[in-house]
Amino acid sequence: MSIDEVLAELESQGWSRFSNAKINLQELFDRLGFIIMENDVSIDKESRSLVRSNKSLPPHTDHHLAHYILWHCHRQDPQGGFSIVVDGLQIFQEMNEEEKTLLQGIDLMEHCVFKDDLHHHPMIQESENGLRIYYSFWMADDNLSIEQKEAFEAFNTQVRETEPIKFRLKPEECLIIDNGRILHGRSSLSTDSKRLLKRYWIGDSELDIIKQ
Repeated sequence: MSIDEVLAELESQGWSRFSNAKINLQELFDRLGFIIMENDVSIDKESRSLVRSNKSLPPHTDHHLAHYILWHCHRQDPQGGFSIVVDGLQIFQEMNEEEKTLLQGIDLMEHCVFKDDLHHHPMIQESENGLRIYYSFWMADDNLSIEQKEAFEAFNTQVRETEPIKFRLKPEECLIIDNGRILHGRSSLSTDSKRLLKRYWIGDSELDIIKQ
């Protein structure tokens, strides 16, 4: 698979899975934008982060400034660690008009990662390239109206009931998604899993990370 084919899949279906053997990742990054964060995704029993645990991760998006997310598999879990992808925008478009209007009025909590980050971000936002989704079912707060809570729960139900695309990356395989369209997750890992993925957030411009 070539870089052009990866980009074509990204455009058509919102994600692409490919082998790193014939793809120059730096060239791909240069075609897409800027790496705004990179880190290792592996089990850390001392961490409180869900992504660093061996638990499953339900479908969600990452920080809204990550236009794309790429995972490069270095070591895989022998049993679990299946990647999960769901088209979140498609689910939104299938909601009724009243629910869509309510969802467009919802702001979800956002982690402050970059300079000038706000604490909330719209769940559905209009951009120059169309609608973008920011979603995690656990990021809603108590400020939603009764009607918004009902619409949000209806969306959550649709996400849970949608049959995801599921596969397990092999070492040296990569998965890249459009983070404003595709919800991603994973199945649980072995207790002492040695699974190691390198994760890259790719944005539209260079950003300053807030030091923890």
